[in-house]
Amino acid sequence: MTKEKHLYRILFLASIFLLLINDLYLKFEYHNYLTGKLSDFVGLFAFPYFFSCFFPKKIKPIYILSGLLFVFWKSEFSQPIFDFALSNGIGINRTIDYSDLIALLVLPFSYVYWNSESKSLFKATKKLKPIIIGISCFAFIATTLPKHYEKLSMKSEFSTIVSSDKQSVRTQLQIYKEGMFAQDNYRIEMSGKNAHILTSIKVDSINEQTTRVSLDSILSFTVEGNGFLFSSGIDKDDVEYIRKLSKNEIEQLFSKQIKKEFEN
Repeated sequence: MTKEKHLYRILFLASIFLLLINDLYLKFEYHNYLTGKLSDFVGLFAFPYFFSCFFPKKIKPIYILSGLLFVFWKSEFSQPIFDFALSNGIGINRTIDYSDLIALLVLPFSYVYWNSESKSLFKATKKLKPIIIGISCFAFIATTLPKHYEKLSMKSEFSTIVSSDKQSVRTQLQIYKEGMFAQDNYRIEMSGKNAHILTSIKVDSINEQTTRVSLDSILSFTVEGNGFLFSSGIDKDDVEYIRKLSKNEIEQLFSKQIKKEFEN
């Protein structure tokens, strides 16, 4: 017997809404540590909760299995699955970052909430049920947009001067960290291409109104696809174009984008 009334509870619906908004908008508009972790937390809250609605007698196994699958998904042990999928035109992706495992802490809260007597936000109806199920399933696969990721690993000593204070520069450039203890990262967006180059930078104050932005390392590039789960949609010409860029060319792209960020 299903517990379909659980599908109408406010925290579950809010988690699905946040998952969609974060994956389809916030990650692209405000790419930072918070948006990177938000999908893990709300996704791990909603995923086992959703399936427990259809298998209410298997709640504990569902939550335990969800946790184990999450650990496996985030580890290098799952890489053969991604390699096989991509080689067969199935575009799925994820980033290996063990700091993501902190999201496991949300599982007990999701489990307790499922077993609570919280009231539903809407009254259960036959019309709403398939809509909520459909939106939920879409939210769970929305993070699987295909990507081509490739390491570059180039060191650089390039730097540029910006006429602004250090904190304003950090805010304007939307500097973020991929991991909990990582260096400051900055993305060079490739104009006209669905791609970006990830760099590691240093921001140092020269005086109150002048800041040096140094390009420390050119880490990798990512070309994003245009389709969902069963359509890779990755432009191979874009991949080849970025792959052939020299360090000097990437440094010039970096300089051009930094200057554009501070144009009046």
